[in-house]
Amino acid sequence: MRRLVSTNRLSHIIFIVATVVCSFARAAAEPPREPGVMLRDGEWGGDVGSYSIPSAFVGAKPAAWPIDGWTRLTIKADRIEREPVLLPTNSTSKKPEFLKAIIEQIERSESAEGQMNAASGALASQAAYAANIVYLRVSGVKLKPGTSSVYLFKNGTSSLRPKLDYRYTLSLGGQPFAFTVQNGLRTKTGAAYGDGAQYTIEYDGKTFEYSLGEFGWDSTISAIADIDGDGKPDFIISVGGSNSGYEAILLSSTAKPGKNLPTASLTSTGC
Repeated sequence: MRRLVSTNRLSHIIFIVATVVCSFARAAAEPPREPGVMLRDGEWGGDVGSYSIPSAFVGAKPAAWPIDGWTRLTIKADRIEREPVLLPTNSTSKKPEFLKAIIEQIERSESAEGQMNAASGALASQAAYAANIVYLRVSGVKLKPGTSSVYLFKNGTSSLRPKLDYRYTLSLGGQPFAFTVQNGLRTKTGAAYGDGAQYTIEYDGKTFEYSLGEFGWDSTISAIADIDGDGKPDFIISVGGSNSGYEAILLSSTAKPGKNLPTASLTSTGC
């Protein structure tokens, strides 16, 4: 009897160890996902210039995408306006109009006649496209309605193509901060390796690093503003790639000192 108990106990231990090992293996195999989702009106039908499904939604059926918790960000010359996206009350569809249009394009492109219908759907969506409007949803972060002043650079706009390896020291709403953009990550000797814009942001004596993928190093800051209301600078950045595009939102409220994923990003594919 004692030997049977020992055997059962050993089997139980082996089972626990195997479960832990498998969990670690799955975690290593699955790349970390961004905490938020960024969407835009535009082409989602899989054609040239189409937006790609955000990492947080990869593997999920579009019909199951969350319909609530979205905030519309409108980027203007001197401010960013935040407005909650309300669910329709006088429609058979419970989805917001912007989300409904995106999902319909994706579902058409995945259907048997999707290739024929995608073009018409894309044109309808592009007609309502506004380059200054972004839809953002971040789990655990509630963006309050209102406006945030943007930082205006010496050129009088909120937009800047930052110089590489130059440390910008600025202040937003009384909060000092700095940032540097490099071409790729750096070795211990300071040599660059890999491609892609590497942003290092500093405030409150802490450093936050973001690697914005291999889409080239020539980035443009669309706006710096306190979007999430925590008194810290948040960035909206675009990076021009080879026949492709990449945008990212960096919210301070989702960042920790050290290396970080963008809060949310959106990629458009080229030919």
